[in-house]
Amino acid sequence: MKQQGKFILMNREDFKEYILKLKVKRIIKLIQNHHTYIPSYKEFKNNHFRLLEGMERSHLARGFNEIGQNITIFPDGLIAICRPLDIPPACIKGANENGICIESVGNFDIGGDKMTEEQKKSIIFVNALLCKKFKLTPSTDTIVYHHWFDLETGKRLNGKGITKSCPGTNFFGGNTVEAAKKNFIPLILDELKKL
Repeated sequence: MKQQGKFILMNREDFKEYILKLKVKRIIKLIQNHHTYIPSYKEFKNNHFRLLEGMERSHLARGFNEIGQNITIFPDGLIAICRPLDIPPACIKGANENGICIESVGNFDIGGDKMTEEQKKSIIFVNALLCKKFKLTPSTDTIVYHHWFDLETGKRLNGKGITKSCPGTNFFGGNTVEAAKKNFIPLILDELKKL
């Protein structure tokens, strides 16, 4: 485990120990999944803290009071706590109050980055562990993609309306609700059984 300023970088086992001990006063009902798009794998060169600081500078320039996401997952599988979990993220309009935001570094649109096995393992692990911590049953009602929410209204329209492709058109087989039900949620359910 390494810390630089408020950013805490850890492997999966350290993250598990950290999260299970952490006291969170907010009620958590949603786990949001995102990709950074930029930075993508091209910008990742074992420079975890520099990328986190860059993301925070970008978010501050957009008017946020700090980095938007609670958790960042890197291509090497390392996991960073960014924004305290007791503070709602600034990531999906209309879905932040009871949410935790996970940003996975990379561009997971079709033709973008090919996700590493270590990052896949960490994404599944983090989602499952958060479900365990907050007593959530993995489903497309508790684990959500940015793409499912209209950017202007904040309403969940399952990919209709004005949207981003986030977490990517190739994120675990696609960014649709159907793709998540088929390709992502079952992996999280399997991981949760191991925890």
